[in-house]
Amino acid sequence: MRRHQLPYKYHKEMLRWLEDNVQPNRNKNGDKHASSSVSQFIEWRSLDMTSWVFRVAGNPPKCYVEIADEQKEIMFLLRWS
Repeated sequence: MRRHQLPYKYHKEMLRWLEDNVQPNRNKNGDKHASSSVSQFIEWRSLDMTSWVFRVAGNPPKCYVEIADEQKEIMFLLRWS
């Protein structure tokens, strides 16, 4: 997996795209499966913890995304780059 840096402006839409097109990060009851936040960053992960990782960090904030599936990664980059 390669990490890609993207602008923060569309972070909510990017996260929604990952959930809809790669793998959700919510349990059956609707709770977020894996997200964490510390003072330096906030991070979300897919249900299996490896399909994708989405992190917002820095000042000014930037988005960092890693997607395991190469085809999905290309689709994501074409959509958001």
